[in-house]
Amino acid sequence: MENKFEKITQLLLQKSATKQLVYRNTLVSFTQLKEVIKEIASHLNESVQPIDKSVEVKYFEKSEFEVHLKFSGDTLVFMMHTNIFDFDQHHYIHNMPYVKEDPLREFCGMIQIYNFLADSIKYNREGDIGYLVGRLFINKDNHFFIEGKRPLAFQFNDFGSNQINATNFEQIVLESIQYCINFDLLAPPLENMSFITLEQKNIMSHSSGMPTGKRLGFRNQIDKEGD
Repeated sequence: MENKFEKITQLLLQKSATKQLVYRNTLVSFTQLKEVIKEIASHLNESVQPIDKSVEVKYFEKSEFEVHLKFSGDTLVFMMHTNIFDFDQHHYIHNMPYVKEDPLREFCGMIQIYNFLADSIKYNREGDIGYLVGRLFINKDNHFFIEGKRPLAFQFNDFGSNQINATNFEQIVLESIQYCINFDLLAPPLENMSFITLEQKNIMSHSSGMPTGKRLGFRNQIDKEGD
């Protein structure tokens, strides 16, 4: 019994304490990311508004763990998960010398970045689809890597070298904006729109459009290049 208590004590002092540290790091990082997003929104808005007032860039804080960056017809949604994650045994992270040196480095907090149509949020079209641009994983050392679309996943895949800072956050946000702008909404095939039900018509009237996502059954060029 005494041996059990010692083992549990060690687990609490190592794994559980590490997870608590990772959570605090992730929360601080998300706060820093919010400030970067806010500054980028302000700077872009000042650049485009004098030229075209219809193109607006706005920052919204929905909650402690969710913020939105709206730019014209797109919205980037940044969400921090409150739990800490490990990775399955086949994940490439386990082959990194950085992680092999200290296995506790594999425990990560997660910040997800999704692209929604701005109208999906404006009209609360709950059936609309948002697409994952990337998910950012942060560990106890304030190192991070990104899984998701290129170029984000390509630029930020070196877990051992990538460190949380305002410069990296700025690059992540700008790359995400550029990806979304180049990821265009395509019309669905004509045969898919040949008829609608009365329920669908009512949904369209109520929410200013049928449930919509950028792909709509297509894999467009930017998506092919980003996989």
